[in-house]
Amino acid sequence: MALIYRERLDIGPESPQIMVGTHVFHKEPYPPLRDRGIMMCGLSEGRDFFEVERVDTPWHVLAFCLSGRGEVFTPDGLTRTLLPGQLALMPASVHCGYRRIGTEPMQHVWFLLYCTSRWDYLHRTLPAITHSVDGATLADAMRQFHREVLRFNTNDTSNLAVPALDFLCLALERATQAFSTKIGWSEQLDQLFAHAQKNLQQDWTNAALAAQLHITTTHLHRLCMQHLGETPNKLIFRMKMNQAKELLLHGHRVGDVARASGYQEISSFSRRFRQYFGYNPSQVLSKHLSNGKHEQVWY
Repeated sequence: MALIYRERLDIGPESPQIMVGTHVFHKEPYPPLRDRGIMMCGLSEGRDFFEVERVDTPWHVLAFCLSGRGEVFTPDGLTRTLLPGQLALMPASVHCGYRRIGTEPMQHVWFLLYCTSRWDYLHRTLPAITHSVDGATLADAMRQFHREVLRFNTNDTSNLAVPALDFLCLALERATQAFSTKIGWSEQLDQLFAHAQKNLQQDWTNAALAAQLHITTTHLHRLCMQHLGETPNKLIFRMKMNQAKELLLHGHRVGDVARASGYQEISSFSRRFRQYFGYNPSQVLSKHLSNGKHEQVWY
């Protein structure tokens, strides 16, 4: 089955780049990259405009900022500044991107990594930024690797592309060790359900939730009971009902609220809402007007 994703590259002509990729259509192809779990890598300098956005891509993106300033962003308006000496991780299957900000050129070395076991520790539900002292080393290693690939692609048998790539990979693994130590289960669950809260229209089955953490549904159930005191189903259901109530209080139509809560049928939504709150969705405004106050809804 073909993988479906979207990618937007808005890079100005005054932004020089060197890059190496796995496929023959890449500017400098080097197929052995795939064996190391790398799809593409390069060194870029955003001098005029530089913005990249990806949706549901099946690879991780790493960007090590060397100079200038950048910004990682998500479609819900979340932004985080990327400064020299920092590493940004934009995980696979997460809608996010990064761009140059300010007036100085943004030089950075970047990697597109396949979702192989080698990079399992990079899986996240949100982008992350951390301190890194390895950007300059990786930039030097990238330049050397690129030079050797140029020799490889001109059939120069004296090329040292293989050892240059091996060094680049070792340096990359060292540079990403900050992500190799997983955060605790409590924090991972908080991130997972915060992400689900923002995307309640999706079908958050136990299997879909467990897949986000790369664990079994049984393990997810046990962790939720241990750290959150509720089953995954109850947590998602409570989020949906509280969001629905808040939308209804702000005057949204029942049909629109049902769809925003992930229900295809209004009758099914109304039945579950009534079971949870004790009255129909259409009665929300009258109930709260009769109380003379707007009840605060906790998620």
